Amino acid sequence: MARFSSIANAAAASGFLWGLWYVLAPGGIEPPARANPVSLPDETAFRQDYFLSPDYLPLQLGNRWIYEREDSRFQRTAQVKVEIIARPILQWTTYYVFNHLPFVPGLEGEPNVVVRYDQDNRRYLRLIAQDQDREEIPLFPVGESADAVIDQSPDDDGLPVANRLSYLTCPDCESSGLEMIFDRGLGIVEVGIFSDWESESYRLKSAVVNGRNFGEPMQPETEPERARSEVIISRADPVLSLELQKKPQAVDLLLVVKNPTDYFLSFNFDSSQTYDFVIREKQTGFEVWRWSKGYFFTPVIRSHALLPQKEWKFKEVWNLKDNERNDIRLGAYEAVAILTSQVPRESTAVDILLP
Repeated sequence: MARFSSIANAAAASGFLWGLWYVLAPGGIEPPARANPVSLPDETAFRQDYFLSPDYLPLQLGNRWIYEREDSRFQRTAQVKVEIIARPILQWTTYYVFNHLPFVPGLEGEPNVVVRYDQDNRRYLRLIAQDQDREEIPLFPVGESADAVIDQSPDDDGLPVANRLSYLTCPDCESSGLEMIFDRGLGIVEVGIFSDWESESYRLKSAVVNGRNFGEPMQPETEPERARSEVIISRADPVLSLELQKKPQAVDLLLVVKNPTDYFLSFNFDSSQTYDFVIREKQTGFEVWRWSKGYFFTPVIRSHALLPQKEWKFKEVWNLKDNERNDIRLGAYEAVAILTSQVPRESTAVDILLP
């Protein structure tokens, strides 16, 4: 398999790749030992498939990496910060939001990249909006359709380095494609992007990963930088609506919670209960029925996020009984729906006239 010699040669010349752990590792940690060479009778006859375990790109709120970006075409150098800025829970699944991942193919200008690690399939997944639903796609696709592989990274002598893997696109190309180098426990340490007319590189200068500092000390963030890191979570209120459908012996109740913004809405709960429905006498306001009465909800602190422009739906049935399971008398009632977050939200009351 052909590799990108340009990134390997540049790294060897600067001593970056092999010296990375001397520069970035905390005191007392030695660089990873070089792997013993593996002798194969025919490289084209056999190739082991590798995968990225979750410690090759640690996902934890607050993790951040500072890269030095260089491009050969304009001879420019810039500093790029990659940071995990949010940890939303969507339909009982925890995700992590990167402010951006500019060196990942297809994400060059996209902000707020939502990612999780799938333990079953051993790969990182990215959440995207697809019509009215959410869809997950591989963050680092591999295989024939993607023309990409995950493979071992070589040292200066071409021998595989322990605890280091590369994601390569167009792996059989000589002068085009991408190589992204991962170090276990640290993340992406170097990226090379190549074409026939230019090349671009990202080299890790410093990082804070799982509470540990690596490399050059990070400068305190300014107020504008902090503000840019908080745009993912909206503090706007959701739109709650209650829909009713009267039947001969029951009333169907449907609560719709919609996020009207272009950002995530985050909700905190202190129990396993998420919603409730209440029926009251129209004239007196006396509560005659509450859906949650008689149910037990586990005390638990949890947080869930609602995707931009998406909605939750909760449906229950009122059987025309009161809280004591007695038949109610005919008359005028009103129904309300409640999102039982730590700051509860209540829908507008909807009238019910019986019969």
